[in-house]
Amino acid sequence: MMKKTLIKKIAMIGAVVVGMLAFGGTTQANASSKLHFDHRTITYHIDSTSKHYKGIWKDAIKEWNSKRVLKFKASSKKKADLRLTTRKVVTNDAIYDFSNSFVFGNILGGTSYLKLNRSYMDKHNYAHNERVNMATSAIENGLGLDLNNDNQSHMYFGSDPITSYDVAQLKKLYAHVK
Repeated sequence: MMKKTLIKKIAMIGAVVVGMLAFGGTTQANASSKLHFDHRTITYHIDSTSKHYKGIWKDAIKEWNSKRVLKFKASSKKKADLRLTTRKVVTNDAIYDFSNSFVFGNILGGTSYLKLNRSYMDKHNYAHNERVNMATSAIENGLGLDLNNDNQSHMYFGSDPITSYDVAQLKKLYAHVK
């Protein structure tokens, strides 16, 4: 059992490293990423058709809403800041993929698309809570925070729940936003 957990942790670390490379490397301070939305109510739409993955995305949104940094509100596809879905395979075999339709200066505009890699999570036998943790990482990335190399952060491994460090970084990033 311990060996299986260790193998899973090593696989997660590998996925995060691949993701970091795909997103341009690591950052020392999470809040150094200046990309962010210009509002504190973040609209989202879950595009996934799977009941299982809809539940994972809903649990991730619930987790972020419980932190009370930003308010997440369900919306139509057209009005969503975040579009949440899955793919059988994601580019570079990363655990998730993030793209944004429009960036102006340091403002995220348009829609951010977040896609979890189902094949990767299935291959490494991710439990429900581990999949939710990956979804919360993807959301954090979609809000403007980067993968980083600070071991206090959820964005370091992405396998653990959101930390107080991540909450503080998101508060810093959105401190000047109404």
